[in-house]
Amino acid sequence: MKEYQSRNPIDDPLDNDLIKYKIVADHTSDVIVLVDSRAIVRYVSPSIETTTGYTVEQYEGIDAFDIIHPEDRDHVRTMHNQAVQTKTSVTIMEYRIIHAQGRTIYFEGKVKPVLDSFGNVKYVVAVVRDITERKKTEQLLERILENVNSAVWSTDNNFRYFNYCSKSIEKISGIPRKEIMFNPIRLHDHIHPEDNEMLRGEVKNKLNKGIPMTKVVRYIHVENETKWVRIIVHPIMNNKGVVERWDGMNMDITELKKSEQALEESEQRYKSLFENNLDGVFSIDLKGNFVHANQSFEKITGIQIEKLTDRCFIGLIYDEDHRPVYQVLSEVMQMQEPRDVECRIIRPERGEQIVSITFVPIFQFGKLIGVHGIVKDITEKKREEQELIKSEERYKTLQQSINRFSNDLANVMKVSELENRLMEEVKQVLPVASVSIEEVAGETPINEDNHEIWAKIAEKEHQIYLRVKISHPLLKMEREWLETAVHYVTILYDNLQFIEDLMKRLEYMVASNDRPKWMLRLLFRLSEKERASLSSDLHDSVLQDLIIWYRKLESLRSTSTFNKEIKGELIEIEEGLLDAIHQIRITCNELRPPFLLKLGLVESLKSLFSYSRMFSNYEIDFTEANLNQPLNEDQILGLYRIVQELLNNANKHSQATRVTIALKDHGETIHFSYKDNGVGMDLSQSEASFKHMGLAGIQNRVVSLDGEAKIKSAPKQGVQVDILIPTTMQKGDYYGNLIGG
Repeated sequence: MKEYQSRNPIDDPLDNDLIKYKIVADHTSDVIVLVDSRAIVRYVSPSIETTTGYTVEQYEGIDAFDIIHPEDRDHVRTMHNQAVQTKTSVTIMEYRIIHAQGRTIYFEGKVKPVLDSFGNVKYVVAVVRDITERKKTEQLLERILENVNSAVWSTDNNFRYFNYCSKSIEKISGIPRKEIMFNPIRLHDHIHPEDNEMLRGEVKNKLNKGIPMTKVVRYIHVENETKWVRIIVHPIMNNKGVVERWDGMNMDITELKKSEQALEESEQRYKSLFENNLDGVFSIDLKGNFVHANQSFEKITGIQIEKLTDRCFIGLIYDEDHRPVYQVLSEVMQMQEPRDVECRIIRPERGEQIVSITFVPIFQFGKLIGVHGIVKDITEKKREEQELIKSEERYKTLQQSINRFSNDLANVMKVSELENRLMEEVKQVLPVASVSIEEVAGETPINEDNHEIWAKIAEKEHQIYLRVKISHPLLKMEREWLETAVHYVTILYDNLQFIEDLMKRLEYMVASNDRPKWMLRLLFRLSEKERASLSSDLHDSVLQDLIIWYRKLESLRSTSTFNKEIKGELIEIEEGLLDAIHQIRITCNELRPPFLLKLGLVESLKSLFSYSRMFSNYEIDFTEANLNQPLNEDQILGLYRIVQELLNNANKHSQATRVTIALKDHGETIHFSYKDNGVGMDLSQSEASFKHMGLAGIQNRVVSLDGEAKIKSAPKQGVQVDILIPTTMQKGDYYGNLIGG
């Protein structure tokens, strides 16, 4: 260009053109690059520096591809070679250049070959433009479209190629963008056939007429999965009113569609639940007026649904229950949380009707607009609960009675006492008109009018029956109680008869100073045997039944829902049953101490004293010394029962504050001593009689063990008992055979 500087630009038109070109080249924002056939830069416009940071001097004379990003270099070189080989212009859509400061900038350009006079490529002119800002905008748009799951595109009016299509189209359609840029029709391959037909027919015809369209189509490119896409298309017309392109947006609305479907299904389910719910369901506004109710609500309340409109809910409730219901309803509206309440509703034709209502707040767009109510008719349930409570109370009473009765039987020594005790308990516990003991000869009496119960308790010369005239039919548990009581009496009856006969004979012998020791031992052995039998019966029947009923009640309380008051009462019943179970176990232990023979006399007495201290008002001092001689079963049982009787007397009569007991081994004899500081008694007025198991019973125990007993007492001087028992004891053959050795 230097050769033209000597010319006068005013006189030479050619120079004027060159100056114009230079002015354009020097001041255009685009970069103009002139390279030879080897891609060496021969000229570059000054805008290279403001665009890339390289000066003209730095870029001229080097390979034009040196500043191109390594990843794009081969692509740009290929496009350059294509322009050289085809001798035609080539557009390079997008590539990156490394700025002199190291950052990446985006360019697009057009490459055009310059031919010499022989038609060969002499130079290549490239006009490139910095599109970094546009690229950032496109990337921002891509991120926005990616986040909103949408794609933007623009095509020619025949849908033959995309002028522009965001990369997010790949995620929506499942087709790579490069495959559809010049073949948009590929999108139809993944659209549901029914929707495809609509797009190619109705939609295309309207777009050709310039009418914007919005349609929802289904993409089915993923197996067993449908993707819903809303397509919005705007036809763009030129100044002549002819459609020259379509601009559109594809929005993935799959989640929205699923939500709508879920909402519709939820509404249908809600409607179905509302209309067909077996419980009464209603809605009220914030003023407490009815809005809607289902058929079950109509059945429970007896109010026709069409008559509920604008009716106040609180008007259905008994006046006495207004306050608690209104309070719960207010809490639901204030706390915006569900609450439950039990109340009575007014229904004259049915009398008092008890219902349980669950109030649930209704929200719309986060704002409370009303309250749902779920009503359950619990009238029958409440009655059953009351019956259950009465039944449990009755059961508790019967159990306490049978415990008391069984304990008392341990002290009954005569048949007449046994019969009287049975009649007394029956009168006290059962709803009876009269109770008697009848001796019946011949056939068993038949209860023809269901107002009498005949229960056989023994057989002498004739059959002995308990005759009960009842005022109304007995409950099942009451019949079971009567059967249990009769069973206990039946067990004792024959034995008591036998014992009574023996006692009479024994009293006769005692009166005549003839005291056969074997008979006394027999008497006490039989007594221990009956005690063991009764203990076993109590443990294996009544105690096990009580445990079963306790577990059933515990299970019922833990698996069912009761209000606080009833739950508390059920817990009290459970505790009562536990007390009854404990009492029966204590009674069984008293009737037959389970480990007496295994632990031995001393340890058993220590255990007895430990237990007695918990329930007595006196202290017990116990000492044992040199007890090395082995005791047989009669001696252990005899001494243990003597201690029991003495402690029993101390509890009931002595008013003592201290009891002293000692047990010593003197080789051939065992010395037992007892002393208390109680009120004492006048022994001169107390005759030894086998009618009572008191001090006379202790003396007889000692005699049966071949021992001697001395009892001292006087008013206000307490009681002192000294007993000597030989370590070796005679045993008659008759006694051994009779009781089994």
